[in-house]
Amino acid sequence: MDQVPMPDHVNLQRLLPLRAGLNMADYHLLLLGEFERQIVDLLPEDLCTAADAEAVIFAADPDDDGHRFRLLGCDAESLRFRAAASTPWPSYGKSLIFVELPGHSGIYSFFSEFRDRDEDGVYRFKIPPLLYHRPTRLSARLRLEGEVLIRRKGGVECRGRVHDFSLNGASFFTDRADLCPGEALLVEFDVVDCGRCETVVTTVRREARGGPEGNLVGVRLMLTEAQRRRLEYLFHCRRDPERSRS
Repeated sequence: MDQVPMPDHVNLQRLLPLRAGLNMADYHLLLLGEFERQIVDLLPEDLCTAADAEAVIFAADPDDDGHRFRLLGCDAESLRFRAAASTPWPSYGKSLIFVELPGHSGIYSFFSEFRDRDEDGVYRFKIPPLLYHRPTRLSARLRLEGEVLIRRKGGVECRGRVHDFSLNGASFFTDRADLCPGEALLVEFDVVDCGRCETVVTTVRREARGGPEGNLVGVRLMLTEAQRRRLEYLFHCRRDPERSRS
Protein backbone atom coordinates (compact mmCIF):
# COMPACT_ATOMS: atom_id res chain seq x y z
CA MET A 1 0.00 0.00 0.00
CA ASP A 2 1.51 3.36 -0.99
CA GLN A 3 2.07 5.97 1.68
CA VAL A 4 -0.21 8.98 1.39
CA PRO A 5 1.93 12.06 2.09
CA MET A 6 0.83 14.72 4.55
CA PRO A 7 0.53 18.04 2.72
CA ASP A 8 2.77 20.83 4.03
CA HIS A 9 -0.05 23.39 4.00
CA VAL A 10 -2.18 21.68 6.67
CA ASN A 11 -2.92 24.41 9.20
CA LEU A 12 -2.04 24.09 12.88
CA GLN A 13 -5.62 23.62 14.03
CA ARG A 14 -6.01 20.51 11.85
CA LEU A 15 -2.93 18.99 13.49
CA LEU A 16 -4.51 19.24 16.94
CA PRO A 17 -6.93 16.56 18.20
CA LEU A 18 -10.57 17.41 18.87
CA ARG A 19 -11.05 18.54 22.43
CA ALA A 20 -14.24 16.53 22.89
CA GLY A 21 -15.21 18.18 26.17
CA LEU A 22 -11.88 17.72 27.99
CA ASN A 23 -10.69 20.34 30.44
CA MET A 24 -7.59 22.29 29.34
CA ALA A 25 -5.14 20.36 31.51
CA ASP A 26 -6.29 16.95 30.26
CA TYR A 27 -6.36 18.16 26.67
CA HIS A 28 -2.78 19.44 26.95
CA LEU A 29 -1.73 16.08 28.42
CA LEU A 30 -2.78 14.42 25.17
CA LEU A 31 0.03 16.31 23.45
CA LEU A 32 2.58 16.78 26.21
CA GLY A 33 4.65 13.79 25.08
CA GLU A 34 5.11 15.51 21.70
CA PHE A 35 7.04 18.41 23.28
CA GLU A 36 10.71 17.80 24.03
CA ARG A 37 11.75 20.91 25.99
CA GLN A 38 10.47 23.03 28.87
CA ILE A 39 11.32 26.73 29.12
CA VAL A 40 10.90 28.35 32.55
CA ASP A 41 10.71 32.10 33.23
CA LEU A 42 12.05 33.05 29.82
CA LEU A 43 10.17 34.24 26.75
CA PRO A 44 11.95 32.94 23.62
CA GLU A 45 12.99 35.72 21.27
CA ASP A 46 11.47 34.00 18.24
CA LEU A 47 7.99 34.44 19.73
CA CYS A 48 8.52 38.20 19.70
CA THR A 49 10.17 38.42 16.29
CA ALA A 50 8.16 35.84 14.33
CA ALA A 51 6.14 37.57 11.63
CA ASP A 52 2.52 36.46 11.49
CA ALA A 53 2.99 33.10 13.25
CA GLU A 54 -0.04 30.82 13.31
CA ALA A 55 -1.74 30.17 16.66
CA VAL A 56 -4.69 28.28 18.13
CA ILE A 57 -6.22 29.47 21.42
CA PHE A 58 -8.49 27.39 23.67
CA ALA A 59 -10.65 29.00 26.35
CA ALA A 60 -11.20 27.24 29.68
CA ASP A 61 -14.76 26.33 28.65
CA PRO A 62 -14.62 22.65 27.54
CA ASP A 63 -17.05 23.44 24.71
CA ASP A 64 -14.43 25.62 23.01
CA ASP A 65 -12.73 23.52 20.31
CA GLY A 66 -10.10 26.19 19.67
CA HIS A 67 -9.94 29.20 17.39
CA ARG A 68 -7.28 30.30 14.94
CA PHE A 69 -5.25 33.44 15.63
CA ARG A 70 -2.11 35.13 14.33
CA LEU A 71 0.70 36.03 16.72
CA LEU A 72 1.66 39.66 16.17
CA GLY A 73 4.61 39.70 18.55
CA CYS A 74 5.05 40.81 22.13
CA ASP A 75 5.55 43.82 24.37
CA ALA A 76 6.98 44.07 27.89
CA GLU A 77 4.00 42.35 29.52
CA SER A 78 2.04 40.54 26.82
CA LEU A 79 1.88 38.37 23.77
CA ARG A 80 -0.33 39.96 21.10
CA PHE A 81 -2.74 38.06 18.84
CA ARG A 82 -5.30 38.85 16.18
CA ALA A 83 -8.21 36.52 15.33
CA ALA A 84 -7.98 34.79 11.94
CA ALA A 85 -10.64 33.09 9.81
CA SER A 86 -13.22 32.60 12.57
CA THR A 87 -15.15 34.43 15.27
CA PRO A 88 -13.23 34.03 18.56
CA TRP A 89 -14.69 32.53 21.70
CA PRO A 90 -16.71 35.26 23.45
CA SER A 91 -14.77 35.20 26.72
CA TYR A 92 -11.17 34.27 27.55
CA GLY A 93 -9.63 33.93 31.01
CA LYS A 94 -6.99 31.29 31.57
CA SER A 95 -6.29 29.86 28.12
CA LEU A 96 -4.24 27.17 26.41
CA ILE A 97 -2.26 28.47 23.43
CA PHE A 98 -0.35 26.73 20.64
CA VAL A 99 1.93 28.76 18.34
CA GLU A 100 3.65 27.44 15.21
CA LEU A 101 6.56 29.50 13.93
CA PRO A 102 6.73 30.39 10.22
CA GLY A 103 8.23 27.72 7.98
CA HIS A 104 7.16 24.97 10.40
CA SER A 105 10.37 25.68 12.35
CA GLY A 106 8.96 24.95 15.78
CA ILE A 107 5.83 24.82 17.95
CA TYR A 108 5.24 26.23 21.43
CA SER A 109 2.44 25.39 23.85
CA PHE A 110 1.65 27.21 27.08
CA PHE A 111 -1.06 28.37 29.46
CA SER A 112 -1.67 32.10 29.75
CA GLU A 113 -4.11 34.59 31.27
CA PHE A 114 -6.11 36.91 29.02
CA ARG A 115 -5.36 40.59 29.69
CA ASP A 116 -7.53 42.64 27.33
CA ARG A 117 -8.63 43.35 23.79
CA ASP A 118 -7.87 46.78 22.37
CA GLU A 119 -9.93 48.91 19.99
CA ASP A 120 -8.03 47.49 17.00
CA GLY A 121 -9.10 43.94 17.86
CA VAL A 122 -5.72 42.85 19.22
CA TYR A 123 -5.94 40.28 22.04
CA ARG A 124 -3.26 40.50 24.72
CA PHE A 125 -2.27 37.55 26.93
CA LYS A 126 0.18 37.60 29.84
CA ILE A 127 3.75 36.37 29.32
CA PRO A 128 3.64 32.69 30.39
CA PRO A 129 6.01 31.48 33.15
CA LEU A 130 6.34 28.03 31.53
CA LEU A 131 6.41 27.04 27.86
CA TYR A 132 6.81 23.73 26.06
CA HIS A 133 8.64 23.52 22.73
CA ARG A 134 9.28 21.08 19.92
CA PRO A 135 11.48 21.87 16.90
CA THR A 136 9.25 20.27 14.24
CA ARG A 137 5.58 20.02 13.30
CA LEU A 138 3.15 18.00 15.38
CA SER A 139 1.91 14.75 13.97
CA ALA A 140 -1.70 15.19 12.89
CA ARG A 141 -4.08 13.43 15.31
CA LEU A 142 -7.57 12.16 14.62
CA ARG A 143 -10.44 11.78 17.06
CA LEU A 144 -11.55 8.16 17.37
CA GLU A 145 -14.32 6.58 19.39
CA GLY A 146 -14.47 2.90 20.24
CA GLU A 147 -13.07 0.20 22.47
CA VAL A 148 -9.40 -0.62 22.83
CA LEU A 149 -8.20 -4.06 23.96
CA ILE A 150 -5.04 -3.87 26.07
CA ARG A 151 -2.85 -6.93 26.65
CA ARG A 152 -0.16 -6.79 29.32
CA LYS A 153 2.73 -9.11 30.13
CA GLY A 154 1.56 -12.37 31.64
CA GLY A 155 -1.55 -12.44 29.47
CA VAL A 156 -3.51 -9.93 31.57
CA GLU A 157 -6.18 -8.18 29.51
CA CYS A 158 -8.09 -4.99 30.16
CA ARG A 159 -10.22 -2.67 28.08
CA GLY A 160 -10.57 1.03 27.59
CA ARG A 161 -11.95 3.71 25.29
CA VAL A 162 -9.84 5.22 22.52
CA HIS A 163 -9.72 9.02 22.39
CA ASP A 164 -7.43 9.75 19.41
CA PHE A 165 -4.49 8.44 17.42
CA SER A 166 -1.73 9.62 15.09
CA LEU A 167 1.02 7.96 13.07
CA ASN A 168 3.20 8.01 16.19
CA GLY A 169 0.94 7.63 19.20
CA ALA A 170 -2.51 7.24 20.69
CA SER A 171 -4.42 8.03 23.87
CA PHE A 172 -7.19 6.17 25.63
CA PHE A 173 -9.18 6.11 28.85
CA THR A 174 -9.15 3.09 31.16
CA ASP A 175 -10.01 2.28 34.76
CA ARG A 176 -6.60 0.65 35.28
CA ALA A 177 -4.54 2.86 37.59
CA ASP A 178 -1.39 0.70 37.51
CA LEU A 179 -0.22 1.36 33.93
CA CYS A 180 3.23 2.89 34.39
CA PRO A 181 5.40 4.95 32.01
CA GLY A 182 7.73 2.66 30.08
CA GLU A 183 5.44 -0.39 30.24
CA ALA A 184 5.11 -2.30 26.97
CA LEU A 185 1.58 -3.26 25.92
CA LEU A 186 -0.13 -4.87 22.96
CA VAL A 187 -3.17 -2.85 21.91
CA GLU A 188 -5.93 -3.46 19.38
CA PHE A 189 -8.60 -1.02 18.22
CA ASP A 190 -10.87 -0.58 15.21
CA VAL A 191 -10.84 2.37 12.86
CA VAL A 192 -14.47 2.40 11.76
CA ASP A 193 -15.04 1.61 8.06
CA CYS A 194 -11.29 1.27 7.52
CA GLY A 195 -9.86 -1.68 9.44
CA ARG A 196 -8.18 -2.75 12.65
CA CYS A 197 -4.91 -1.65 14.22
CA GLU A 198 -2.84 -4.07 16.31
CA THR A 199 0.59 -3.04 17.57
CA VAL A 200 3.00 -2.96 20.48
CA VAL A 201 3.08 0.37 22.33
CA THR A 202 5.04 1.93 25.17
CA THR A 203 3.19 3.87 27.86
CA VAL A 204 4.38 7.47 27.95
CA ARG A 205 2.18 8.88 30.68
CA ARG A 206 -0.88 8.21 32.82
CA GLU A 207 -3.02 10.88 34.44
CA ALA A 208 -5.67 10.01 37.03
CA ARG A 209 -9.03 11.66 36.39
CA GLY A 210 -12.13 11.88 38.52
CA GLY A 211 -15.45 10.36 37.52
CA PRO A 212 -16.10 7.42 35.20
CA GLU A 213 -13.19 8.19 32.85
CA GLY A 214 -10.68 6.69 35.28
CA ASN A 215 -7.24 7.28 33.78
CA LEU A 216 -6.03 9.05 30.66
CA VAL A 217 -3.14 7.08 29.13
CA GLY A 218 -0.83 8.24 26.36
CA VAL A 219 1.22 5.69 24.41
CA ARG A 220 3.91 5.72 21.72
CA LEU A 221 3.43 3.23 18.89
CA MET A 222 6.27 0.76 18.27
CA LEU A 223 5.67 -0.16 14.62
CA THR A 224 7.31 -2.53 12.20
CA GLU A 225 7.60 -1.25 8.63
CA ALA A 226 4.57 -3.32 7.59
CA GLN A 227 2.55 -2.03 10.56
CA ARG A 228 3.53 1.56 9.74
CA ARG A 229 2.25 1.18 6.18
CA ARG A 230 -0.95 -0.34 7.53
CA LEU A 231 -1.41 2.47 10.04
CA GLU A 232 -0.78 5.10 7.35
CA TYR A 233 -3.58 3.56 5.33
CA LEU A 234 -5.95 3.49 8.34
CA PHE A 235 -5.08 7.07 9.26
CA HIS A 236 -5.69 8.48 5.80
CA CYS A 237 -8.76 6.29 5.28
CA ARG A 238 -10.24 7.80 8.44
CA ARG A 239 -9.17 11.32 7.52
CA ASP A 240 -10.20 11.25 3.86
CA PRO A 241 -12.35 8.19 3.01
CA GLU A 242 -13.01 9.19 -0.59
CA ARG A 243 -9.33 9.71 -1.37
CA SER A 244 -8.39 6.37 0.22
CA ARG A 245 -10.89 4.48 -1.92
CA SER A 246 -9.69 6.08 -5.17
